[in-house]
Amino acid sequence: MTSAFAQLRALLALRWQMVRTPGVRLSIVLAGIVTLWLLSVVARSSAALEPAALTAALTLAPAAFLGFGVLAVAAPLSSGGGNELVPPDQLVGFPVRPTTQFLGGLALAPLNLVWVVQLLALTAETAYLTIGTSLLRGALTTAAYVLCATALGQAVAWVVSGLRQTRGGRRTVGGLALLIAVTAVAVVRAGRGRDLLEHSPTRFVVTAISRSTDTGRWALTTGLLVALGAVGLLGGAHACAWALRRPGDLGSLRHSRPVRRRPAPGSALRALVCVDRASVWRAPALRRGGLVLLVLPGIAASSAAVPWSTLVVLPGLVAAGTGLLFGVNAFCLDASGAVWLASLPHPPALVARAKTLVLTETVLAAVTVAAVTGSLRSPGSPTAAELTAIVSSALACTAVVVAICLRSSVRRPHRADLGGPRDAVAPPGALCFASVVLAAPAAAVGMVLESASTTGYAWLAPLLALPMIVGAVLVVKASLQRYDQPLVRSRVVQVVSAG
Repeated sequence: MTSAFAQLRALLALRWQMVRTPGVRLSIVLAGIVTLWLLSVVARSSAALEPAALTAALTLAPAAFLGFGVLAVAAPLSSGGGNELVPPDQLVGFPVRPTTQFLGGLALAPLNLVWVVQLLALTAETAYLTIGTSLLRGALTTAAYVLCATALGQAVAWVVSGLRQTRGGRRTVGGLALLIAVTAVAVVRAGRGRDLLEHSPTRFVVTAISRSTDTGRWALTTGLLVALGAVGLLGGAHACAWALRRPGDLGSLRHSRPVRRRPAPGSALRALVCVDRASVWRAPALRRGGLVLLVLPGIAASSAAVPWSTLVVLPGLVAAGTGLLFGVNAFCLDASGAVWLASLPHPPALVARAKTLVLTETVLAAVTVAAVTGSLRSPGSPTAAELTAIVSSALACTAVVVAICLRSSVRRPHRADLGGPRDAVAPPGALCFASVVLAAPAAAVGMVLESASTTGYAWLAPLLALPMIVGAVLVVKASLQRYDQPLVRSRVVQVVSAG
């Protein structure tokens, strides 16, 4: 374990040296400082909370802690075991230990906007729960829970990754996932969500935080969390080593199947669109992430019975997450084939236009599925203003996210192979920055249209969404024109094909 920590320090230093732009380094440092400042501000927010709001926050505390636990498992599962500090093809000549890879995934877990937001929520809940008791003890228990959930989540993700190396393992994992989904739907449909929450293990954590003056209960709960975290660290390291050395049979199964020939596309644009769709679906990381984005947001909104007016904000969050899937670096879908595509006798702008179409349909499909699924248990019947606001939010958020993604793809391309289950479309720091750039405007659009839905005027939300969509279309047009410039296009092709 000591040598693994030494390798982790060396890889972190290498990753830092690879950030050659001073502005990016300064942004990373400032982001860390701002996050710590937000944590301190949130920790002091309990004094300014109204009694009614405080009661509601205390009631939601077990759900908040349970939500973080679900995120700690779902996030590494969607990336096949966690993010990697350095792409594995750049470390072929170096004996990097599996334990180092596991610890690297843990170190990169905070580079996730949703993880940070959840941590802020847990900090606020801890401040509310410890009013009149010891904030220090409550903070220690919360920190132990965060570390325990993150380590166990990474360990579970590596076990699933190892199981999926064989056909029997994939069937087992798929059956378990289907069983969990059916159980969740049954619990939600039966209205037993509150009963399930009351029997959740997080209630013991919440009780220990709120009664931190009870030294025995607090010490027992915190010690148990620390012990479980240590089990997650040791077990996760062994699970990572087991998953990485386990031979897979997916390649042999694919080669044994007959190749299904597709009909010839009717135009060059349609052919490029087909190639991009196939590239998204064939990449294990993109395929897994896309399935998670199609399922989890809708199930979460449906289980919470989100009101119709609040449902207007959901498209922005889903659109931002889908943009992170591959949109912020859309040209990486071509990889080494970018040079070959650039040499074909078609207008260069068609390549960027095909990426735009595939990205738009992907984001819009995810937003539509999440909105429809989330509306299944929304209380009451929607008004005309709420319906138009939801549709306007879906269209406007899709347009805004596509515009931001295409602009980022042209201006800041990255090299990514997307051949392995843990490959990412961009470095961890770039993805963290992109998540903020995408989430902020998308959430702002959703909140503006949510306010419009409460006015009762059905025409107001489309009227507000129209200039947003027009502005996004203008940004997309400018990005397409920029890509059409030979110098810009050659730089994008060179970066995504060779780094």
